[in-house]
Amino acid sequence: MDSLAIAPALTAAPPAKLPPWTLQRGREFTEVDASFAAGVALKYLDDLVRTEPSWAGCWRIRQALKCAAAATRLMGREEDEKALRDALLLTASSDDPGPAGRVFFAYKRLATR
Repeated sequence: MDSLAIAPALTAAPPAKLPPWTLQRGREFTEVDASFAAGVALKYLDDLVRTEPSWAGCWRIRQALKCAAAATRLMGREEDEKALRDALLLTASSDDPGPAGRVFFAYKRLATR
């Protein structure tokens, strides 16, 4: 019996290099230049994530954890990323993860599609 042929994994083409017009041209780097460079970097990241690489789901959940940690700090709570992760993962489905755990759960739901 022959084994099924394994289809090659779909990989995104390597991203193109930034065009030369996006780089600084020998003058002093100003706030406007920094803003423009940040915009180019965000566009580059957006293009990369929209190709749906295999690590995108893990990356989204990691970003949700960081956002939840920042939100709980803004709420005046003491939980860090480890405590948030534990609050969600170590509680039973019927138990209440607490206010900080609920914040992480909300961000995690926002990050999934």
